Formats: sequence, structure tokens, C-alpha cells
Amino acid sequence: MLGYSHAEFLGKKLWEVGSFKDIEQSKEMFAELQTSGYVRYGDLPLRTKTGAKIAVEFVSNTYDCEGIKVIQCNIRNITERKADQAKIQRHTQLYAALSQCNKAIVHCTSEEELFLQVCRAAVRFGGMKMAWVGIVDNETHLVRSATSFGDHTEYLAGLNISVAADSPFGCGPIGTAIREDQAFWCLDFLNEPVAVPWPEYTAQAGFVGLVSLPLHRNDVVIGAFTLYSGEVDSFDQSARDLLIEMAADVSFALDNFARESQRRQALDLLVATEEKYRGLVEQAITGICIIQDGKVAYVNPRAAEIISKDSAEGLIGSDPLLWVTEADRGAVAENLRRLLDGGARSAALEFAGRRRDGVMIQIGANAARATHEGRPAIIVMMQDISERKRAEEEIRGYVEELKVAFMSTVEVATIISEMRDPYTAGHERRVAEIAVAIGAELGFDGDRQQGLQVAGHLHDVGKISIPSEILSKPGRLSAIEYQLVQGHARSSYDVLRGVAFPWPVAAVALQHHERMDGSGYPQGLKGESIMFEARIVAVADVVEAMSSHRPYRPGLGIETALAEIEHGSGMLYDTDVAAACLRLFREKCYQLPA
Repeated sequence: MLGYSHAEFLGKKLWEVGSFKDIEQSKEMFAELQTSGYVRYGDLPLRTKTGAKIAVEFVSNTYDCEGIKVIQCNIRNITERKADQAKIQRHTQLYAALSQCNKAIVHCTSEEELFLQVCRAAVRFGGMKMAWVGIVDNETHLVRSATSFGDHTEYLAGLNISVAADSPFGCGPIGTAIREDQAFWCLDFLNEPVAVPWPEYTAQAGFVGLVSLPLHRNDVVIGAFTLYSGEVDSFDQSARDLLIEMAADVSFALDNFARESQRRQALDLLVATEEKYRGLVEQAITGICIIQDGKVAYVNPRAAEIISKDSAEGLIGSDPLLWVTEADRGAVAENLRRLLDGGARSAALEFAGRRRDGVMIQIGANAARATHEGRPAIIVMMQDISERKRAEEEIRGYVEELKVAFMSTVEVATIISEMRDPYTAGHERRVAEIAVAIGAELGFDGDRQQGLQVAGHLHDVGKISIPSEILSKPGRLSAIEYQLVQGHARSSYDVLRGVAFPWPVAAVALQHHERMDGSGYPQGLKGESIMFEARIVAVADVVEAMSSHRPYRPGLGIETALAEIEHGSGMLYDTDVAAACLRLFREKCYQLPA
């Protein structure tokens, strides 16, 4: 237990072999033994031969053995048990601190109050010696103390901490944590190379470990929550998880304070605007309408012109839903209901309307809950967007024409490639269709499916660099010929990488022969290193190739191809992609493209 050999131990006094470095302590123990004949220490600190500290349970008693007075000592190493107990205690304390933190989040009404309560929770319940919150001054880039609690808070007086990397005050834990937006952990000041201001004072205060956790408001780092521990190795993984959760909860509360502040400002502005609006809106070029109790309470001249070409007075008291065509009426009514019920603060609406003269128009509107004459109402600002909608339709038509032209260009490139390899004509198109079907099964949206289609059409474009006699060779390829064929993936990438596709087409072409276990080519990528789209094209490529005829063999059939995918799932092919492919063919009766 103490690290000595049997020979080293015998014949020595206990303090000579390192168990008791304090001779006076040993004398007291032996004196107690002589008096009572029994001594027990539940937690006795000892040192091993190397000087390492251990804790033991020590029980000693005296008895006579053939006339000789004997002392028998029974010693059990409880170092690990003590460490486990300390760990459990720390976790219990941190859970209590987290609970108090969450209570503070619920009840506190300001950032200042929240910061103080959280620091108190960390010290009083979490077992920390001191805690403080520092906030970044955006002009000076210095961190100022917003609040602190615990022992030796005077440590923070006059403390210079910067978040600037080029500042001599920016290399410490707090500045680093804020600048890098990452928790900074120091388990032992004395043995870890960390820049801590006033190291002598830190040691005198009993600060041993430190953690500095970034705080966020609206996803922007605004400061740090810093805690000091009095024990070495206080921050194991479980403790880190709890403290990170505490910092996240505080950041969540800061977001709520910010949102509440914005809400109050908006409400105040809305009330002030309502009192002044008449002088501002009567001449506005935007239509403005107030709806209350399901009826029109006010419209400005522009709104009356949009809706009916009549005077504003003629619309007061009418049902606003009558302006909306029957097809859009339900959706508009539901949005207005949610505004009045408080289910939404505002709503953006687009609907078709019919004026009193029978002319159909398109209306764009923004609606918000408000107060009119002391009661709930809805303010609607509207524009006639008929011309804009017609322009958008024209633009959509142009975009569709461009898409058709783009896909035609892709198909031309595919046809040129197939002209050099007539034996595999249609391979790229069929791979593209199978890949799109697998992508749809995996939940890809339309844009991502189109990316798969383009990648499938072009994944073998690099074969244009391979001599046609190799592509059409009926027998087994030589090693050199096979290397040339393998080079088509890199050639495809070289052809495509200069084209600004909105999808990773070049990368898919490069990786579609990679395999999950790293056995593929050209880079030998493994697992998640392979782009997901490339994993889909890889499965589609194998299914089509095995099912179709080749110069060197007849087609093996779809069942053989599916058996290969099933057998290689998780090893060669992505598990999810393989499962989606098998579902398509075996459960949903998907057929190979002609």
C-alpha cells in the first residue's frame, strides 16, 4: 500500500518508512494505545514511498503474545472511496445550485438581480468559494464586474481583464473564454500553466480550480460566469455538464429579458402611435385599417381606394372579410382570430380581393394586435400588389425556363459521355433517377433532390478521359487499365469543380466510389467523412451497374444487386441509405428506370 518492499519495511519505525511524517503525531498515537489499548482513525492521511498522499482507515490495538506486548495495526486504503464520496457531494451541491439558479430565472425581473442570485447559488449551494459575473464593455473591450459573491471578492477590485487577443490582459481564463466563446477549465492553479491575475493572492485565498463560462444574449457573447473552487479536480465531466447547463439557463433568461424589453418598447410605441396616428396616416400612401369586434372601425383614404374606390366613411361598420375572395377567406379569418386571442403578435397576409366594381386585385397586408379607444383591435396596413404578383409570375416563368435550359445542358454532357461508352448508355440517367428516389425516401426537399439528379447525371463525366477500348473491353481489365478506370472519379471532379453549381456536384463525383469502411477510392474516406449525397449516389450506382449489362458480363438482376446492398449495409454502404433503397424496391415496388 505504501510502496515499500518487505525488506525495506521491516525494522523501521513508522515515520521512517513514510507512513507518519509527523513524529509527534505518532507519539500521541502510541501514548493513546498504551492508555486504552485501542486506537481508530476513520480518515488518516498517509504518504507513500514516492510522497503521494493517500487516505486510510486505521485501527490499532495492543495485546500480549507470549509475554511480549504487541501492537497490531489494520489499515485499509479509502482514497478512492473518499474521492467517490467527494464527487457525489460535489454533484449534489451542483444540482442544488442548478435548482436555485432555475428558481432565480423564474422569479428575477432584471439581469442585475439574476446575476446576484446565480452567484449566491453557486457559493451557498454549489460548494464554490467565490463566483462573479463579468460583462464586456464593447468600447474598451474590458470586462467589468457586474456582481460577485463569496470569499475574497476584493480580489476583483482593480482587476484588468480584456477580451482582445493582442492585449497583455487578454490571455487569462476569462478573456479567453469570452473571446473564444468556449468554457475555460482550470483544475489546479499550481500545476497548470494558466495566466491568473495575482497568483500569490489566488493561492492565499484558497482558490485552487476555476471555470469561466461564456454568457450569451441573443446568440452574442456578452460576458462570463466565473467560479472558483477550493479543491483540486473539482470539475469532472458530470460537474462540467451541470455548470454548462447552468450557464445556458442564465443565457436563456438573458434572451427572455431582452425579448421582454423589446416587447415593452414595442407596446409603448404602439400606444403612443395610436394617440398620434390620425395626423400621420390620413395622407399615407399605404392603406391603413382598424378592425374591432369583427367590423371596420377606421380606414384611411388609401385603404378605401384599394378596397372599394369609395369614400372611407362608406366602409365603417362593414365586415372586412367580405373584401376577401372565398378561397382565401378562411386563412385570413384564422390569422385575425389568432391576433385577437393573443396567439400571435403580428401576421403577414397575402390574399385575393374583389372590389365593389368587380375588379380582382391582390392585396399584401401586415396585421398587428393593438388597442383602439381602450379596447382590443387589429391594425392592418395594406398595399395593392397586383402588379408585383404579375411580375413575380413572369420571373417564375423565366426561372423555370432557365432550369429547363440548365438540365438540358446537363443531359448534353451526359450524352457526350455516353457516346464514348455506348455499352453503358443510360447509366448516368438511371443512377440519377434511383438517387432521387432514395433521396425522396430519406425526406430530401425538392431542391436537394434536384441536386441529386444533376450529380447522378454527371458523376461519371470523367470517363471521357478513359480510352474507349478500355471502356468497351469485354474481358477482365489489367491492373493498369483498372487504375485508369478508377481515375474517372478524380477526372470527373476536375471537370466539374470549376462550375458554380448550387449543389456539391463535383464532390459527389469525386466520392461516389468511397465506402464506409474506407475500402473505396480515390481518397479512402470513411464514415461521416463521405458526403451524404455521395453515399446515396454510391448505392444507386451499384444497384444500376449490377442490374444492367456490361461488356464483360450480362446483367445480374435487381435481386442480386439488392442482396449486395443489404450485405454491405453499415460496412460498405451507409445504413440509412441502404435501408431506404431496400424499402423502395421491396416494400414500395419501385422499378428500375428503363
